[in-house]
Amino acid sequence: MTANQQIALSILGAIAILGLLTAIAGYLMIGMAWQDFQSQPGSTAPPSAYTLVAHALARKCPICGRGAISKSLLRMNPSCPNCGVVFWTNEGEWMGPVVINYSAGVAAALATWALLMLFDFSATAQILLPSIAAVAIALAIAPWSRSFWTLFLYLSGEIRQDESAPKV
Repeated sequence: MTANQQIALSILGAIAILGLLTAIAGYLMIGMAWQDFQSQPGSTAPPSAYTLVAHALARKCPICGRGAISKSLLRMNPSCPNCGVVFWTNEGEWMGPVVINYSAGVAAALATWALLMLFDFSATAQILLPSIAAVAIALAIAPWSRSFWTLFLYLSGEIRQDESAPKV
């Protein structure tokens, strides 16, 4: 095994470990927000965590579960078309999904580069293919990163349904 192949395997191992740590961190972050959500005064029978994750995977409103969060791949609805709740009320809330997309893009680029290096592809392929992988992954997960970030904002209390609005 060449030195480049050893480096490539090390990079792939590091990416796998970072992926596992990221999943654990996401689980803990949502779990702590869920715990705070349940202990808030005036909370009435919150939906189960599985229901909320299913809503996020389906890219639906975390409150009603029916309204779409996304208009298209890169456009998000400002509010739920079904219950009217405003998804992102603060100006900087777009940074969460951007960090998720950036991290996934970098991981995809590094993993692709390491695989190409492992199998001795040309230098041109080692530049082009990781770049394409980074852009493709960042675009592909964009709707779900926004959906899960909206779920996190809901659990952390940033998103609340207007009490004067009819409950769905």
